[in-house]
Amino acid sequence: MYLDIKYEKSKVPWKDFENKVADVFESFNYKVLRNINFKTGRRYQIDLIAFDDSRVFCVDCKFHKYISPSIENYFTLKQIERMREYLKIDIKNFVGKRIFFLLVTRYANGQSISNFPGGRILSVSEGSLNDLLNRIELYEENLLSFKFY
Repeated sequence: MYLDIKYEKSKVPWKDFENKVADVFESFNYKVLRNINFKTGRRYQIDLIAFDDSRVFCVDCKFHKYISPSIENYFTLKQIERMREYLKIDIKNFVGKRIFFLLVTRYANGQSISNFPGGRILSVSEGSLNDLLNRIELYEENLLSFKFY
C-alpha cells in the first residue's frame, strides 16, 4: 500500500509534534516511551514518559494555540491520574526516581506554572523545552514530584 507522507502529516500534525518533543528528550539521553495506551479498570493514554537514571517526566503534549489556566489545571490533574494508574502496571523503570509532570504546548505563549499542593507543574512551549531540560536543576526542588521506592 502506498502512503502519502505529506497527506498523513497534514492529517495528524499533532503526532509530528509529539515526536519532536520526544526527540528533544532523547537528545538529552532520556529513554522515551511514546503514546502509551493501557487499561486499569478504564482506558488511559499518556503521550510520553521520558526517563533517565534519576528523573521521570510524564509529558502531556498539546497542539493548541492557547490553553486557559483552568483548562491547563484540568489537563494536569488528568495527567497525574494517568501516571498513578500507569504505575500500577509498570513501576520497575521508575523505582527510586522522581516523577515530574510537564505540559508541552506547540505554540509559544510563555511559560506558565500551575500550583498544586506539594509543588508546581510547568507548562512550556516546544521552543522552551531545550532550555528547561538544560536547567532542570534550577526548577526541580519547587516542582510537584513523586518518588517510589
